[in-house]
Amino acid sequence: MVGTLDGDRLNIWAAELAESYVGWEGVRSWKSLDHNLRTDATHDWRDHVSLRFILRGPRGYEPDAWEASTYVEIDASEDTRHLAGKIAAFLA
Repeated sequence: MVGTLDGDRLNIWAAELAESYVGWEGVRSWKSLDHNLRTDATHDWRDHVSLRFILRGPRGYEPDAWEASTYVEIDASEDTRHLAGKIAAFLA
C-alpha cells in the first residue's frame, strides 16, 4: 500500500519531466508520503528517460526496510507527455 496526500504532487513531478524532454542533469525523484514508493528519473541526452521504480516495505521510511526496484526506459518527448497525462487523469 502506498500512501499520499492528494498525490503528493506526483502529477506536477511528471509534468515537469515532460516539459524538460530536452534533458536535465542528475536524478529527479518523487517519493510517497510514507516512502514506500520512490521514482527516480534520469535523462541520457539521447532522447530517452530512464525511470527507476523502487518499492520499500513494510515501513519504507525505516533504513532497514526491504527494497525492490525495476527500470523502464521511455521516449523523452512522447512517452513522458503520455505518462504525465495518465498520472494527471488518475489523480483527478
